[in-house]
Amino acid sequence: MRYARVNYWAISAFWLGVSVHWAAFLTIVMQVRVNELAPPEQRGAYLAWLAAAGALISTAIELIAGPISDRSTSRWGRRRPFILWGTLLSLPFILLFMTTQSFWLLVAHFVAIQLFLNWANGPYQAVIPDYVPPERHGLASAYMGMMTLAGNLIGLALAGALLSEPPLLLGELSRPARMQLVGGVLVAFLLLTMLWTVLGMHEPRWQPCHPDEQRLHWKLFTNIWLNELPNFRWVVISRLVFNMGFFTALFYLEYYLRDTIGLKDLAPQHAFGFMATATLTGVLGNWLAGVLADRVSKKRLIYGCIALMCICAGLFLMARELPLVYLTGALFGVAWGAYAAVDWALASNLVPVSESGRYMAIWHIAMTLPQVVAPLIAGPLGDLWNAQYGMGTGWRWIFALVPIYLVASAWLLRPVRERVGQDEA
Repeated sequence: MRYARVNYWAISAFWLGVSVHWAAFLTIVMQVRVNELAPPEQRGAYLAWLAAAGALISTAIELIAGPISDRSTSRWGRRRPFILWGTLLSLPFILLFMTTQSFWLLVAHFVAIQLFLNWANGPYQAVIPDYVPPERHGLASAYMGMMTLAGNLIGLALAGALLSEPPLLLGELSRPARMQLVGGVLVAFLLLTMLWTVLGMHEPRWQPCHPDEQRLHWKLFTNIWLNELPNFRWVVISRLVFNMGFFTALFYLEYYLRDTIGLKDLAPQHAFGFMATATLTGVLGNWLAGVLADRVSKKRLIYGCIALMCICAGLFLMARELPLVYLTGALFGVAWGAYAAVDWALASNLVPVSESGRYMAIWHIAMTLPQVVAPLIAGPLGDLWNAQYGMGTGWRWIFALVPIYLVASAWLLRPVRERVGQDEA
């Protein structure tokens, strides 16, 4: 396959909007809305139900959108129509999520957000294997990683500054007004970055060489076991287990700071501070690892990232004061930023270009399925231990699960042989 000149800024821009949205939602917005609508003694379980419902829908819709986009003959190309319409349809439900006063309507709006935004996101993830040569996957993933980190920082700053109590900005506004403002800014970021990618990514129209190439078979949507690509399968499984640890920590960070460290209403502000610290230091790890990933073993880089994250998990588990919490965030950010770049590059190397939408949708299951399983395990356990041993104790104990997940993730990566997807296919 011949590769055209790549506009790295354009192909990665949409990931900035997606990251702003999910950083605000997963770390602060969802928790604040659940706090408003759920019984205090069942917050962990209610948050788990909300996260699980959305993640199940996102997993299913990406497995559908990916193979369909592989066979799209639109004059806009294979990926751009999905990015455009999926994003536009998600925007009203983001605004509705911020205003509803029913928990079950909150779940319904979140499911709609996941459905439409992942209709865009599934095909979008195939852009790197589609248009970037394998020897530049590390560089392209570094751009994606930079957008992830910048988006996380912006999303956390937005939600943390407006939704903490007392708010750091616009304190004269009511909580509902500030929540609506957060929703409006998230919509604007998604819309603008989507247009940057759709208009800046010059995607050619796909022309099948034979009618059979365009045919959709039911196995394309259901065969997710990856027996034909064993190297890629182990990368997916390893990433899934890694994200079990990541989302266990992410979903319950605000509760940990609120109840375990004792910050109470200042918890959203310090959840932002922790993640902002991790994001800023993550830029360093992201660019170093992205450049190195095109020159050295990606597996070894991932092993180093996981080792540092395990150290951070131990420090965080022992933390009783804010300075240690922030030090842990800084160290975690370096490893997290590096992992974000190398993991994407390794996956992009291992998929065949002709089916990149389908395979990258399966790869994304390793991001969405842990959003279902991790809180379903951690939330009820946290509530149970809080009830038995005192409020806050449960959140500390569920953080003890994180290094177990990380070590298992590294072990599962051992069978992988690094090679490009075109050769394996």
